[in-house]
Amino acid sequence: MPKRPADQAGTELDRRVFRASHSRIPEIVELARKIRRHGPDILGTIELGCSNARLEASDNRIKVTIRMAYGFHHANNPIALVMLRRGGLDIRPPQPRTQPTKTAEASYVLDISVQDGRCNRSITV
Repeated sequence: MPKRPADQAGTELDRRVFRASHSRIPEIVELARKIRRHGPDILGTIELGCSNARLEASDNRIKVTIRMAYGFHHANNPIALVMLRRGGLDIRPPQPRTQPTKTAEASYVLDISVQDGRCNRSITV
């Protein structure tokens, strides 16, 4: 049904709901009531061709992050962790220099800035 135009989907949905509502199986009749109640939303989804998959994926990632944060002492810490992981910033630790410096330790400067909603980072070695 999702590959048909919205008007065909509407008539097909009405036909199937009508047949289901006249069924003698109580569960099917209840399902027909729910479909009739949510009919405009179903047709809108078919017309726009979108789903809630991205929302579900984001929700799942937040749940995984909260499970990782188990044992934090304050509620602000898991919230900050979720904001850090789902906020859109791409923060990776900078790589040290391959050649040793005069002090025999790696030195680097990480500069992170946000412009036009995108994270820009530069590493100065």
